[in-house]
Amino acid sequence: MTGSFCDLIKKIKDFITKYANFFCILSILLFGYLFLFLNLGSYRLIDIDETRYINIARAMFLNGDFITPHLNFEAFLEKPPLFYWLTVLSYKIFGSTDEFASRFPVALSTFLIVFGTYFFGKKALGSKIYGLVSAMILLSSIWVGLFSHIAILDAGFMALTAASIYCAVITLFNVKEENKKYFWYLSYAFMGLSVLQKGLIGIILPVMVIALTFIALNKAKELIKPANIIPGIIVFLLISLPWHILVYKANGQAFINDYFIKHHFARFLNSSMGLGRKQPFLFYIPILLAAFMPWTFSFISVLIRGIKSLMKDFKSTKSFRQIFSNDTNDRKLLIFATIYLFSILIFFSISSTKLPTYILPLFPALSLITGYYWWGYIADNKFEKGIKISTIVSAVFFILFGIAGALALCVLSGENLLYAQNADGFRMLMSSWLIIISLITLLCLISKNRSLLFIANVILMLGVSIITSGKILSYTTTFGQTELEQYADKAQMVSGSKLVTMGFGKKYSILSKFDNKVYYIIEVDNEGYNALTAIKNEAEKEGSPVYLITKKKVQYPPEILKGFKKLEEGQKYELYMR
Repeated sequence: MTGSFCDLIKKIKDFITKYANFFCILSILLFGYLFLFLNLGSYRLIDIDETRYINIARAMFLNGDFITPHLNFEAFLEKPPLFYWLTVLSYKIFGSTDEFASRFPVALSTFLIVFGTYFFGKKALGSKIYGLVSAMILLSSIWVGLFSHIAILDAGFMALTAASIYCAVITLFNVKEENKKYFWYLSYAFMGLSVLQKGLIGIILPVMVIALTFIALNKAKELIKPANIIPGIIVFLLISLPWHILVYKANGQAFINDYFIKHHFARFLNSSMGLGRKQPFLFYIPILLAAFMPWTFSFISVLIRGIKSLMKDFKSTKSFRQIFSNDTNDRKLLIFATIYLFSILIFFSISSTKLPTYILPLFPALSLITGYYWWGYIADNKFEKGIKISTIVSAVFFILFGIAGALALCVLSGENLLYAQNADGFRMLMSSWLIIISLITLLCLISKNRSLLFIANVILMLGVSIITSGKILSYTTTFGQTELEQYADKAQMVSGSKLVTMGFGKKYSILSKFDNKVYYIIEVDNEGYNALTAIKNEAEKEGSPVYLITKKKVQYPPEILKGFKKLEEGQKYELYMR
């Protein structure tokens, strides 16, 4: 009986080995759906960035102007249009402007670059397992999963940037000479699309990584090979240039000032010029460590091992020649991925303007490096000591995090009835999941089942992803956003009404429920009072009502609310009408 069972297991293993490529692709399809598309439309658009970009796309969908993006009936010239175009295409495909259709292009772009990472890794090292491990690490990283569920530009930019870099760098590996030019053309094409996704940085990052990699590997001549660069530049310009010309013709100097000067050069050089997002040089380090969970401790182990190898090599040879040699595909890949990671990290760290989402383009590089580490462990039991230590540290961290999270949520739910009603089930589910799966990873480590240990880490993050998309992201909209949308919907019911918000920042979720222009008055001062008076006077001439949304805990002068009648009072906002 035992022999029959062992024979069955062997047959299954042989069958999987024979059709390894099929099963690798099937795994990515399955986990890609579970990580990226499950629950994608189950929660409302989230203020502020998601509602802003989606309302621009909806306006484009309705008004048919595919050159100048508009937000709240005003030209929005900060970003190029590819994100909006893809969202409009999604609306046309699905026949809806709902949340799923709005987020679908973002999830799809992440899904495609996960596939791209698999194919790049497989081609570079000739190993399907390495490609799969790297792809699954990318897919299951918490930052990638989170921002693939939110309709903003960064996940798509990560995908297009990585695609451009992959297509160029793969020519350093097992590609026939006559086919290399086609990969270069694809690289330039993706670079053009990257520019249309997020601007000039779509040139800077790929060119920086590709150039540094080819120079480090003594292949600099490939960069300026006429058969590659001349057609490549033509392809790039054909993709990226037409929109820039057309939008300049439509908007003139305003486009130059807003798009280039403020949101390109000022963002990088001086964040204080109206952006207010200046952060210290090391801002991204703690974010990166948290964002790469559950693989952070593995990456730290890789980093420590790499530094030790550098010191050992330098001590024995007085140079880093051995570490930076490119005599094998393994070394070439690690040199490339290290350059990829640290060049982009340094670039964003130097930039004056810093936001947590900016570092998403680092994650393909992180996944390739950490994937190499796990691949060596799974396939040949290499790096066993580092994997053991990092697994134990990771498991203990998640167990303690689960316990601490449960205790903290108990305290918070005791103070806030609404929180208690929403948090109890989520608290039990998340904390239990973290603790149980972390214990399973320890059991896999003890049993020396290397493949299951890796899968357990992926399953850990799959549960976190499902709970996050099903519970946490939905919960974020309960902090006042629901009230704003309800108030806007009430104002929308009266034809010709004017809607004003006063005393807080711009909340673009209101635009999802109100079809006319929304008047945002940020400051409760004389200037704000004069702006509100002008709106009231205009409404009086038109015979239209004025709806005013105020923040509940802000003290408003009596003259501001004079003539208004309170209609609704929520936990965070109040609605008045005149």
